[in-house]
Amino acid sequence: MTAVTNAPDVPAPAAPASRQTAEQLATQWANDYAARLTERAQSVLRQAPASSNGAVRPAIGELSSGANVAFDVAVTSPIQFINLPPYQPSKIIADTEAAFIVAFMFVNPVWPPMPPATTQLGSRSWRMSLDQFNLTTGAVLPEIVVAGTFAPTAPVLTPVVFALATPNPGPDPWLIEANVTVDIGPGQPYAAFATNFFDVDQDPAFLGIPPTVPGWRNELPNRYLLYGK
Repeated sequence: MTAVTNAPDVPAPAAPASRQTAEQLATQWANDYAARLTERAQSVLRQAPASSNGAVRPAIGELSSGANVAFDVAVTSPIQFINLPPYQPSKIIADTEAAFIVAFMFVNPVWPPMPPATTQLGSRSWRMSLDQFNLTTGAVLPEIVVAGTFAPTAPVLTPVVFALATPNPGPDPWLIEANVTVDIGPGQPYAAFATNFFDVDQDPAFLGIPPTVPGWRNELPNRYLLYGK
C-alpha cells in the first residue's frame, strides 16, 4: 500500500503536513489529475468509433463510463498527503491524520448530440455528498456536502475534494464504507452515484495470492479503516 499510479508530481513538505497544507496539496493534486484525465478523455472521444446509433462512445481516461453516458461521477480511495510523492495512499488511517477522498464529475461534451451535456448543464447548480457508514458500530456518519455551479459551458471533469473526519475510535478500529452521490437541479434532472473508484493502494502478494496494483475498481465498496494511535 505504497503507490499512487499516474499521479502528477506535486510539491510536498518532507515532514508531515498540517491539515491546511494537506488540503491544499489534495486540491492541487485533484486539479492536476483532472486536467490529465480531461486531456485523455478528449483524445479518446476524438478517436472512439461510433456506436450503432451513430453516437460516440465516451470514456474518462482509463475509466470506462459506458456507452453514451451524459453525466457520471467517480472517486478515489483515501489519499494522505503527508510524505513526498508518491503520496501515502492508505486505506488504513490513524486518528487525527489528514485524509481525503477525491471525486470527479464527468460531463460528456459530445452526448447527447443536440445539445451535448456540457451545454445542457452549463450554469446549472450541483450538490455532491459523501455518505459514510460505520460497518463496525452500525452508525451513519455525518454527511459531508459540497455544492457549486458549473460554468456556462460545463467542464468535462470537475474535481471535488472531501476532507475525512478522523476521530479516535477507541480500542476497536472502525471499518467505514464511503459512497458519493451528486444531483443537478433545478429543472431537467441529472443525478449519479459513484460505481467506479480509483484504488490508489498497492496490496502486496500474500501466501501465493498475487499482488493487486493500483487501478480502477468497478461495483466494489470503497472502504477504509480508522484506528486510534
